[in-house]
Amino acid sequence: AVDFYGQCDFVVCTLPLTETTRGFVGKEAFACMKPSSVFISLGRGAAVDEAALAEALQSGAIAGAALDVFAVEPLPSTSPLWELENVLITAHNADYTTDYHALAWQTWLDNFHCLIEGKPFATPVDVAIGY
Repeated sequence: AVDFYGQCDFVVCTLPLTETTRGFVGKEAFACMKPSSVFISLGRGAAVDEAALAEALQSGAIAGAALDVFAVEPLPSTSPLWELENVLITAHNADYTTDYHALAWQTWLDNFHCLIEGKPFATPVDVAIGY
């Protein structure tokens, strides 16, 4: 998987947070990326080693990052990520769209119908694996 990073112009992390994904994108991954690569994090913040990311951004190992999620939210004011000009930080709201509420309501209704009809949920959560 690490070799894959070197072929990408954009790397988008949408990982859930589990025991195996904590810190999954770290120093080794950033070292394999092209200097022109942009890293985007939309999944769970703790899946990314933020210290390694900051180091990669400061050193020019990667060109930039767009970050919507962090290991600790809100991102502490002491984080070096705030000081970097090649980072876009959003407030864990990048998933919001104009039709978000309608889609969320429809998903809830679909799952409610599944519950009433004794069918599997349309969007199941497996607590054993963490998502």
